[in-house]
Amino acid sequence: MEKRKKIPSRDEYRKTKTKLIENDETTTLIALRLGCEMGMSRIEIANTRISDIDRIHKRGLWVEIAKHVRRGNKQVMRQREIPINPNLYQLIKSYIDNDRMYILKRDRGDTNKPFSQRYINHLYEKSNIEWLTHKSRHFFKNCISDWMRKNRQVDIGLIKELMGHKKTITEDYGSYSWDYKIETIDNVFS
Repeated sequence: MEKRKKIPSRDEYRKTKTKLIENDETTTLIALRLGCEMGMSRIEIANTRISDIDRIHKRGLWVEIAKHVRRGNKQVMRQREIPINPNLYQLIKSYIDNDRMYILKRDRGDTNKPFSQRYINHLYEKSNIEWLTHKSRHFFKNCISDWMRKNRQVDIGLIKELMGHKKTITEDYGSYSWDYKIETIDNVFS
């Protein structure tokens, strides 16, 4: 299997984070952690605004611009709120520049415009991250699933909600409390 097509192990992820910290590649570190610890896609990472942190819940990130999904006869943007684990939350809060609109900082161009999705790929490639950006979402899902199986509390509906996937009618009945979501994320990524 080609290296870039694999899903990282926890050890590979830890080593990659350490390398990015040592090389002072904070923007790439933030992009990587948003994908691996929050299950965010490239379009979500590129378009995440500072104002969307704590918008609804403390340690929550409102994702307003994601992929198009079909709702009835219309195409709409998928929206969701994702819990942020305490360590990542502190990193983001210390990284952001409140004079800018987006979490990821631009060195060139209009600082009030988001990066392109391709730029997230560029960050990974420039830092020699050994997996594709989308594999970070797979890593997130695997970490959640592994923790749930280990604790004998598998909840496929919660995984789908955290990832922004379509749920079945049964899974969509009712809602998941914020406390349950954040407790799960904290347990998996603390």
